Amino acid sequence: MTVAAELLAYVKARHPRSWRGVEEARALDTARFDAYAELLLGWAIRALGDGAIARTVDAFVHFTSDVNLAQGRYEADGRYESSSYREVYEAVYADRATMDDYLWGVYLTNFLWVHHLEISAFYEARFVARLPERARLVELAPGHGGWGLLALHRRPGATLAGFDISPSSIDIARSLARAAGLADRASYELRDALTLPAAGDADACICNFLVEHLETPARLFEVIAGALAPGGRAFVSGALTAAQVDHIHEFRRESELVLLAEQAGLRVLETLSVGPARTLPGARHLPRSMSLLLQRRTREHW
Repeated sequence: MTVAAELLAYVKARHPRSWRGVEEARALDTARFDAYAELLLGWAIRALGDGAIARTVDAFVHFTSDVNLAQGRYEADGRYESSSYREVYEAVYADRATMDDYLWGVYLTNFLWVHHLEISAFYEARFVARLPERARLVELAPGHGGWGLLALHRRPGATLAGFDISPSSIDIARSLARAAGLADRASYELRDALTLPAAGDADACICNFLVEHLETPARLFEVIAGALAPGGRAFVSGALTAAQVDHIHEFRRESELVLLAEQAGLRVLETLSVGPARTLPGARHLPRSMSLLLQRRTREHW
């Protein structure tokens, strides 16, 4: 039985309420879904050993349920629950078990959520495929590490330096790098990514789903611009009107992210904004995930 088949069988048997969403994702692009299951879940199996499918799928279902509940509270209250890093730290980041579950759950959303599968396809086709063969990559807040490791997997000559404030993130990213056979080209440092100096020597930068977690999101785009060599590219994703317990900054319009990028000296080459296949009945907000393909400007006007 393939990894994809094992995954589907487990979801259908143990989490029937989640089956419809997973089925929708696979129907969008069956070949890509199955390929990601074999690759990404395959890495998790090698990292976690026996029980990896149950461990990661259970975490995914729990994470998805928490997201839906948070979105319901957001619809009722009209605002995100948390407004500061301190609140989020106490609720999520300070608890190692909670954080580990969170990261493994998010890891599977890359292909089990239909709109995140669209982002994964966009990332590979429009960003990864255009990286230099020996690209020097910087990843800000890699979380589980899957995004950067996918780039290294597709670009055998590339190297990556990742920076994350969470010990759980560093441990999981390193374990996946070893499982993927990429540990010699991926390094991870426990550090607040927003404190990185402006080295200006990276060919590319990756930062997925950090910006909505920040009190000062403009700083993130400044760091990205500072990390890149002139002409270097970045792939950045963020959440709009999409609540989670650790989301702080509420973005309502796609143009808000575009403006932050432009103000930091980054040219917006392409964007993709996608939402889930289904939303809460009577919802006022459409939760979206938006990805931006950016380039560090080399002159005032392009």
